Amino acid sequence: MDRADLPGAAHLVLADGVVHLDPERAVFDAMLAGWERQQRTRLLKKAIIRPRLALIRRTGEFTNSYPWQWEPTDGEEFITHLRGERDGTRPISVSTARGYQLSITLFMQYVTDTGCQGPTVCRQRFGSVPQQVFHEGNSIAHVADVEGATRSAAVDL
Repeated sequence: MDRADLPGAAHLVLADGVVHLDPERAVFDAMLAGWERQQRTRLLKKAIIRPRLALIRRTGEFTNSYPWQWEPTDGEEFITHLRGERDGTRPISVSTARGYQLSITLFMQYVTDTGCQGPTVCRQRFGSVPQQVFHEGNSIAHVADVEGATRSAAVDL
């Protein structure tokens, strides 16, 4: 099997010769469909895949842009937003934020993999390519085995 024929490769998801009314949305949907297919091929469960896909859609909604336009500051602002007080909801925990960063990183690894042709498709259609959003300098470090508040820490002495 050719590397370009990997599950979820862009040319296997996007049909040649089809003109989309919203080409950006079509490519984004194809990226999500390809990533979903790749995860299913790895035998990941729907309970893992669905929240990951929802998170990527949510990231796109928050940034009001597409993955080939995302920059590290977009990822940072998204996580910062989720960690802050918003609309009466509780901020996400540190471990949840790290999990979100990991999911976004995995998606970006998928769409930046030249074997899946994401960069080629984006360059040809939009003039830009996806890049990794989180890196060592802006990712939450895992420094403790237990990050939640302990019962004794929650007690007001």
